[in-house]
Amino acid sequence: LVICEEKVGPDHVDTANTHMNIAIVLRDQEKYDEAMEKYNKVLPIYEKGYGRDSVEMATLLCNMAVNLGMQDKYYEDAMEKFKLSLAIREKLLGTDNQDT
Repeated sequence: LVICEEKVGPDHVDTANTHMNIAIVLRDQEKYDEAMEKYNKVLPIYEKGYGRDSVEMATLLCNMAVNLGMQDKYYEDAMEKFKLSLAIREKLLGTDNQDT
């Protein structure tokens, strides 16, 4: 992360991708709040770099939804993010695509 931030800057999508990977590891360690902090750091970078309706944004929303759903208390928030992720993927990829 430090190397990436030094080479391309803290607001670059490559840096955001590193934050995303760290968030996934934190989620797997059941450190859900720390993971969500990382996901929230990625959100504005992806919005600026890829746009709101991008596959990358859909992936981020899906990861955030999984993180929320694993906490057994944020099901409504998780479902909202899953639906938004699905809508983006359907719009970009179509309903028959395996990644939708």
